[in-house]
Amino acid sequence: MNLILYLIWLIKMINSVINNVVDKVNKKEEIAPFLFLWSPISDLNLKIQDLSKNLSEILDINKNFIFTFKETEWKIKVKDIKEFLEKTFVTPSFWSQIFIIENISKMTEESANSCLKIFEEPWIWNTLFLTSESESNILDTILSRCTIVNTNQQEKFEKNEFYYNMIDDYVRGINFLFASYIFKEKLEKEDYINILKNLILYNKDNLIFLDMIWEINSDITWIQKNNILPKYIVDKYLLKIKLHK
Repeated sequence: MNLILYLIWLIKMINSVINNVVDKVNKKEEIAPFLFLWSPISDLNLKIQDLSKNLSEILDINKNFIFTFKETEWKIKVKDIKEFLEKTFVTPSFWSQIFIIENISKMTEESANSCLKIFEEPWIWNTLFLTSESESNILDTILSRCTIVNTNQQEKFEKNEFYYNMIDDYVRGINFLFASYIFKEKLEKEDYINILKNLILYNKDNLIFLDMIWEINSDITWIQKNNILPKYIVDKYLLKIKLHK
């Protein structure tokens, strides 16, 4: 993806996150924590601060209700993160409040485990934004609770022309070989993961279905870490694409 297309995609992705949060706040629904991945982490932290300020203006939230656990050179200790998250249990005087935890890969195992309950049940008035350069050193139990937004320009996987072209034909309505292939072939878990990765690439290249990208990333992590049938995950996106037409 060239730089201009990447910047367009990035803006649409951020707007999609904002729209998702606003919709859930208006419906008074719980919002799963967003885990943003980007390198370098310093740039990402600044972007999440900007995103949070924009969101606070849209929701008419006082900026004093944006709380940030700043990245340090040391590990995130359980005492410090528990003290920070105590504010999540207090009902705010606004529609919502925003919590940012920078570089959660620096959490100790004990501090990460102490966050699991609030990450799983964040209460309807809390929006949590987490940052990290990658998924490395983050507990699987945290990853499974998060909506992962990978905003890195270079993906860690390559295009598979066979899958990519079948996705293209299916999206454009040229034929339905993609659906037939998923239904008939006996595929391994890695095949399904490869298909989902190519769906992400396709969506980015064509600037469509951007709201699906973080969901697909989360599902890939879920498939990798759990004993589930990935075919049903891919079927879900076949249906979503069809309904978008």
